[in-house]
Amino acid sequence: MYWLVLLIVGILIGWLATVWFAGEKQFYGGWGAVLIASLVGAWLGDLVLQDWGWTIARFNIIAGVIGAGVLSWLWVLFGKNVLGK
Repeated sequence: MYWLVLLIVGILIGWLATVWFAGEKQFYGGWGAVLIASLVGAWLGDLVLQDWGWTIARFNIIAGVIGAGVLSWLWVLFGKNVLGK
């Protein structure tokens, strides 16, 4: 159940990030890369911030949203410059 909640949060924030940043510039790797970044960010947010806020199936929703949002934003901001192209 933990992984299902993590996937839902990561996919939702990844989709919102692609919609939000689509008009500004092309980001490296397209929507798939942002989706992976948001999934990793949701996992890292839960791992780092642990047990504060709302939890479902031992997954911290607020920490996952914060982590996914930050890592997705960083990917869009620095992905093209760091990885080239």
